[in-house]
Amino acid sequence: MKTLVKHSLYNKVLLSLSLLFCTTVFADDINLAYEFSEEMDWTESSSLNSDILEPINRPVHHFNDFVYQHVLDPVTKFYVDRTPNLVRISFKNFFSNLKYPIRFVSNVLQFKIKEAYYESLKFGINSTIGIFGINTPSEKYSVLNEIPDEDLGQVLAVWGIPEGPYIMVPILGPSTLRDLPARFVGRKINNIDINSDNWDTVDSKWIALLNTAEILSINEEMLPRYESVKKTSIDFYTSLRSAYLQQRDQAISE
Repeated sequence: MKTLVKHSLYNKVLLSLSLLFCTTVFADDINLAYEFSEEMDWTESSSLNSDILEPINRPVHHFNDFVYQHVLDPVTKFYVDRTPNLVRISFKNFFSNLKYPIRFVSNVLQFKIKEAYYESLKFGINSTIGIFGINTPSEKYSVLNEIPDEDLGQVLAVWGIPEGPYIMVPILGPSTLRDLPARFVGRKINNIDINSDNWDTVDSKWIALLNTAEILSINEEMLPRYESVKKTSIDFYTSLRSAYLQQRDQAISE
């Protein structure tokens, strides 16, 4: 009986880590973690997006919710309970620092030259004085803390590319036809990301560990907001769609 319990526990852990790894490999910068704001109206969509894919999106949403609730949430809570706060903050800072190329290129493509300069300055300070971004000495300079996070989805929006239908992606969550390909292109641009070719010399076990740490770091911030919206929603799917579309509209307008 003890052997069966151990095997069952091992399989659950293995499944959890596999899902965590897959999520991180295909996720963009935080915006895997679409940000929820208490000021957002969960009942009204901020977009004219008609959600023509709703018959497909809803089942995927239910699948994602099951995975979040039974896999990602328990593993993330274990991570938060067993990992010192200082270590978790260091992980978060480190992975955020690695997303610099996407933010820089996205600013340049929108002709936000000042913001691109500030992003470079911030990256330089945190990568050197902050020791590879583990610490954030750039926080001492208010002008470097006010730079909006930019991504390629925002670039396409500024260029006038239509949003397209809303898409619920397995594991990754909400997206649109415009944002989804931008995520994958962003991964190709980011040549310092842990999944880029520049990390080929690092043992695959360490890469897997870093991938897991990244998604846990993201989920630590995202899942409590996700649960908060879920508890206050009459139709969780509609609320989540509205939250994502409003957040994207807000990011594009900044």
